Amino acid sequence: MAPSVQPGKPLARVRVIGPYLDMRSGPGRGYPIFYAAEREEWVVIELRHTDWYKVRTARGAAGWVSREQMRQTVTEDGVPFELADPTLQNFLNRRFDVGVGYGATAKTSFTRVWAGWRFSDTLSLDINGGDIQGQSYTISMWTAGLLAEPWSDKRLSPFVGIGMGHYHYVPNKSRVNRHEADGNMGVFTLGTRYYLASRVALRIDYSRYSAFISDKNYRNFQAGTIGLSLHF
Repeated sequence: MAPSVQPGKPLARVRVIGPYLDMRSGPGRGYPIFYAAEREEWVVIELRHTDWYKVRTARGAAGWVSREQMRQTVTEDGVPFELADPTLQNFLNRRFDVGVGYGATAKTSFTRVWAGWRFSDTLSLDINGGDIQGQSYTISMWTAGLLAEPWSDKRLSPFVGIGMGHYHYVPNKSRVNRHEADGNMGVFTLGTRYYLASRVALRIDYSRYSAFISDKNYRNFQAGTIGLSLHF
């Protein structure tokens, strides 16, 4: 497997928090240990090859450290280096995601699907479709809005969003007065993503909706959902 970065382009700078960091002359346990970086020493990660990292100390010593030992280091932000796992990087660098969730609104069930396009480090377009299944009605709706993720470089990434959409209200056939209705709606969302494994992340949402029934009449309701998303 080729190194993930090229020479002269450091992958990260980390600080040793364990007793020491064994540095070998090559990327494997068969290579001898020739240097040990001490606690609180800073090292620069230059290359990655499978589960081995080539690091260089401030004193100029360069060698290979196993991924297991790299868990005894933290980044400049104080985050354990384990977060730099390549599959996590796919999540942090994602551009698109799709998912499905299930939740509830008061006494009704709520099923929703979503698709997102992340066009900057902290902003993304979020498109949602959902169905609310009440005892005497069904509401189908869709919304489109912007999500802001101020900590999008973390495994746990909270977000806040605002958007607009449309709903379609259909009463059950058992009701005497069966008047379907359409209208516009606004939505405010709070939530978080949490990276699980591979290309899968957990997504939890709390959304507050305002359905505009007429110029002077609107109805508020809220929903909470939990689901899984795939990112690309």
